[in-house]
Amino acid sequence: MTSNNVKTGSKIIGLCGRSALRAFTIAILCCINISAGDATQAADTTSDFVTGNGLKIIHRRVQGNEVVAVQIYFRGGSRNINEKNAGIETLLFEVAQQGTKNFSKSQINRELARMGTVVDSAGSYDYSVIAMKCVRQNFERSWQILSDMVLNPLFEEKEVALEKDQMVSGLRQQNDIPESQVALISSRLLYKSHPYTNSPDGTIESVGSLTAADLKAHHAKLLQTSRMTVVVVGNLPLDEVKLKVEGSFGKLPKGDYNPGAPPLFSNAGHSEFQVVERGVATNYIRGTFAAPPLDHPDYPAFYVAVNILGQLFFQEVRVKRNLTYTADATLLSNSANSGFIVVTTAKPNETIRVMYDQIDFLQRNVLRDEGLRSLIGGMLTSYYSKLETNDVQAARLAEYELLGGGWRRLRTWIDDLSKVKPEDVQRVSNTYLKNFHFAAIGAASQFDRDLFMSR
Repeated sequence: MTSNNVKTGSKIIGLCGRSALRAFTIAILCCINISAGDATQAADTTSDFVTGNGLKIIHRRVQGNEVVAVQIYFRGGSRNINEKNAGIETLLFEVAQQGTKNFSKSQINRELARMGTVVDSAGSYDYSVIAMKCVRQNFERSWQILSDMVLNPLFEEKEVALEKDQMVSGLRQQNDIPESQVALISSRLLYKSHPYTNSPDGTIESVGSLTAADLKAHHAKLLQTSRMTVVVVGNLPLDEVKLKVEGSFGKLPKGDYNPGAPPLFSNAGHSEFQVVERGVATNYIRGTFAAPPLDHPDYPAFYVAVNILGQLFFQEVRVKRNLTYTADATLLSNSANSGFIVVTTAKPNETIRVMYDQIDFLQRNVLRDEGLRSLIGGMLTSYYSKLETNDVQAARLAEYELLGGGWRRLRTWIDDLSKVKPEDVQRVSNTYLKNFHFAAIGAASQFDRDLFMSR
């Protein structure tokens, strides 16, 4: 299976914490593919513009429903933070929803409930986002509230303390959930000495030390149009969107934010294995590896390869041998990208051997073209059959704009997949399916360390 950002629903747990568990935020951070019905229409109705002060807006007119999705992105993610203030942007946008200069907390809650408007936020390794979903008739008032959250949050001490407590509680729970703990450890092994080592969720220590003054200072730095991107999808004319964005954000400074491409993972060239001794009913295993980012020419072929690998794991590990109830392969879509293989099993060595056999199969064999066409056809069917929502479309546009070389490249995705050849699958499997950074939770005596580090 392949997951987009991250990048991808339940597999984002451990990446973006408490907010990511909410269905709306998952849709923001996990770019679920749009359906066939509007793929052509979407290509014809999407445009962008840049305000006089440098703020880029992507607009898609969707007339088939009355839902409007607005997502405001702030670039940087982990590159905006450090070990001491990690988690600050996630906390900042949570607190921003709890009261602004023009709307009290009670007023916000009352008006959002009356209109059925949803506002949420989340942090990721490459950006933070605050987003709103409303019906067309309530767009005017919903926009006023959202824009005031962005521009004029109060950051009252009591609200900061409340949100901090909730975030810290969530961070403590991560170590109580084996799936989350093994994901964090495996990722940290690969991310060592990289900006991603600073999680957007932060740590118990970093979040616990943040103050209202810290949030206000960081907020002031974020309000530059060179850091921001706005995406609007819904039944709104372009002129109305321009009017709202320029009216709210037209006086912000442009700034000169230009982070460039993130560094490569310095730890990617070798394998690692770390086991956490813990009395659990089964062993939890995850191996993270470096992968091509969304804007890399190898991404479509590796997307196909990882999807095939996930299917092989399911058939060979679960169905044929009954070694597990879950075995999967996932490709993310971060700017400095990675993927992972994951399994829970009572027989870790036997299971990982079978999983390695499936990787060997992809690396040593050239698939038959007709078989690959059928597999890709299934992937495209899945691509088209996903339930379409405007907020998911907005997230997909943003993902390509921020990480994939520009939103227009989304139009070529189907063609890119269709052009993948059997030789491409073999090549990328050999290039990327190696140097696994394994984390495991269970009885250390059950693991053959040399076996796990052999790839």
